[in-house]
Amino acid sequence: MLIEFKCKNVFSFKEETSFLMTSVKSFKELTETNVIPTKKGFNLLKVAAVYGANGSGKSNFIAAMSVMNTIIYSSFSDSLKREGDKKSPNDFSFKLSTVTESQSSMFEVSFLIEEVIHRYGFEIYNREILKEWLYRKVDREVFLFTREKQQFTVNKESFPEGDKYKSEVNENVLFLSHLAQYNQPASKHILSWFNLLRTLSGIDEYDYERFTVKLLRDNLSFKSWAATALKYLEISNIEAGDKDDEIITYHNKYNEHNLLVGAVAFDPYMESHGTQKLIRLLGPVWLNLKYGGVLFIDELDCKLHPNLTRKLLALFQQYNRRNAQFVFTGQDISLMDKDLLRRDQIWFVEKDQFGASKIYSLSEFSTKAVRNTSDFAKKYLDNQFGAADTLEITDKLISQLYE
Repeated sequence: MLIEFKCKNVFSFKEETSFLMTSVKSFKELTETNVIPTKKGFNLLKVAAVYGANGSGKSNFIAAMSVMNTIIYSSFSDSLKREGDKKSPNDFSFKLSTVTESQSSMFEVSFLIEEVIHRYGFEIYNREILKEWLYRKVDREVFLFTREKQQFTVNKESFPEGDKYKSEVNENVLFLSHLAQYNQPASKHILSWFNLLRTLSGIDEYDYERFTVKLLRDNLSFKSWAATALKYLEISNIEAGDKDDEIITYHNKYNEHNLLVGAVAFDPYMESHGTQKLIRLLGPVWLNLKYGGVLFIDELDCKLHPNLTRKLLALFQQYNRRNAQFVFTGQDISLMDKDLLRRDQIWFVEKDQFGASKIYSLSEFSTKAVRNTSDFAKKYLDNQFGAADTLEITDKLISQLYE
């Protein structure tokens, strides 16, 4: 389960940014449905929503998490490629400052596996790993390894597998990824958490269409579940088509007496855009709920009816049996509802005058500004929390339009 994600000098996030999935102890609302209890002195949230004006950096927040995950899984394989086949150098730095454009980018994530806290992170510039670290905490935090470029310090007692391979790691390969490739048990166990972390775009859902198609082909349990989920759309069945990215839906056909006489197959583009998106989302949602993990979706509400997005949140908050977590960005303020989300589940992203984004939680506001009984959405639209700036209609704007 995700505890905290940090990044620095990544896309529009110039300064160190921290996003927490820990619940605020003093908040008592919606504890039964929205909170995951742990034995570590803190509890975790099942869902978090991130709001902000257009261009504030919401998508960059999701992208930062995606980039970290991609580097973890690609650094080893990329190092084996010929120079001409390698990807261009990793460059995620904040571009609007002469200070940060040539500095490294930092990523760190803290997470819980079987009541053990792990904290893992790295700094990267171009393809070179400048720093890397891994800590573990049961009762107290102990380091497993730290890295300064090619200098490794390994805790031989707590992390013996690290000492064996530290001399073989290239400068552009993460040590953790290297160890996992050599089937080292502790490293593979830690990487298994990242294997259940997915980041998706709610605007361009074609990125995960093939994933859902593969599940339809290979997993009868998922296929049955998906067909049940789509009944409300009068879809009687669903299956994978002949192509890798093709999903076929079936609708009942009736005669002149409204008696069922068969079914008609629809190719993907005969369904509405919202239905297509929902169908493609079902694969990642099912996997996350079935096995646990963390699902990030950017612009969740794009193309979807508000009632549907509320039902998706209900799956994660009321019917979540594997402690899955769901983080999304969006603009639908109907979800900013005190009966649906707690104050510590609502986050905002805002840009300053220099183009740098910051992320902060509604829980950071005093009780004078917002209570658990407040109308969150109205206060947000009134710009009482920031992150809601919009087009300013001035006399100059109008005069320039018609001059």
